[in-house]
Amino acid sequence: MQVSTNEKLIKRRGRLGTYAALGGVAVLIVGMIASMQQQYMWISLIAIVLGFLLAQLGNYNLRRYSRTPRPDQVLETAFKGFDDRYHYYAWSLPVPYALLTPHGIFTFTPRDQTGAISVNGARWNSKLTLSRVLTIFAQEGLGNPTSEASETATRLTTWIKAKLPDVAANVQPVIVFIDDRAKLQITEPTVPVLDPKGLKKWVRVTGRGEHLKSADYRALEELFNANVAAISK
Repeated sequence: MQVSTNEKLIKRRGRLGTYAALGGVAVLIVGMIASMQQQYMWISLIAIVLGFLLAQLGNYNLRRYSRTPRPDQVLETAFKGFDDRYHYYAWSLPVPYALLTPHGIFTFTPRDQTGAISVNGARWNSKLTLSRVLTIFAQEGLGNPTSEASETATRLTTWIKAKLPDVAANVQPVIVFIDDRAKLQITEPTVPVLDPKGLKKWVRVTGRGEHLKSADYRALEELFNANVAAISK
């Protein structure tokens, strides 16, 4: 399998996450000190809000770009064993994670939530437990993975059509829960929901669409690789 990873972006955003997290802690400390003086309570309130926002920004970036393994690395490991007709792109295209294959293109929306999570069609629910409460600031909200995954696939499809209007490319969105502590209950999902262990087989067998024409595959790979080269400068 071929792999193109935007290491520059990953390192840059990892540093941003570190600085934002440290800045958030520093601002919260300032707020705590200011709260000890009645006349500086307004500073304390501002510091609490600013510190929380910085901490959230730091957490967002650290979880994507500094954790080990990162989401892109979990996906890459799941794809190991594919031949060179499969090309995995991480932060190298207009979407974060994509896989070009002889039978279509896949985009991936990873989630790292733990605990009991259920999906019925496009409706999601996550059970609130004591452990979830204790890690409320360490985990992001579940949100709506279906909506995000669909939007991601549409964004890549639109970009391809603008660049290669004569190429018919099927872009398949996939949601992947990368933490094995997630307990999934899946009922007729609008977008496929998988874990890393089952991802490779699904891509190879269940999720495969019509075989891409050789000319279309080459055009797509050339377009994708040109984008990789452009952002690497």
